[in-house]
Amino acid sequence: MHEIMTPEQVADYLQLNTDTVYRLIRRKELAAAKIGRSYRIPKEARQVLFRRVLDFAEKRNPGLSSDDVLEELERMDEERRASAR
Repeated sequence: MHEIMTPEQVADYLQLNTDTVYRLIRRKELAAAKIGRSYRIPKEARQVLFRRVLDFAEKRNPGLSSDDVLEELERMDEERRASAR
């Protein structure tokens, strides 16, 4: 059986804002199935996304840690939310 997660669980696992996870789902950058009004994400999709983020960051900034990447993503989310207000 495949393990599935909610967007909130994925956000917690990846240390991202929940809004980021929903945005990735809407952009089809994160595989998810909509069941009723809720999304479910297979565990494999979460792992693929995490590897993609780390690969992208390593190519752009050699030596950058995964913590640095996650902090930058959170900072970007906060800036987007602040500018939307």
